[in-house]
Amino acid sequence: MSIGIEPLGEMVLVQMEAAPEKTQSGLLLPEEAREKMTVGLVIAVGPDASSLVSAGDRVIYRQYSGTKIEWLGLEYLLMKSEDLQAKVND
Repeated sequence: MSIGIEPLGEMVLVQMEAAPEKTQSGLLLPEEAREKMTVGLVIAVGPDASSLVSAGDRVIYRQYSGTKIEWLGLEYLLMKSEDLQAKVND
């Protein structure tokens, strides 16, 4: 899936996930809690990035890492692969 941005070196492009407004039990989440969500979908991986992640993986990343990009109406983060902390297994 190419969106027109190709990470260089050890960079990874992650599409930021929007936090839900409510929990599954119906509790409303405050805006502050939704801003702290650090889960996203790997869209593209640079040629020198860690081979532990690939496009399509859901990952958890460090809260203040990367460069925010808005591209074609969606929010992305361009970050070093070392700022990825875990894969999310659904």
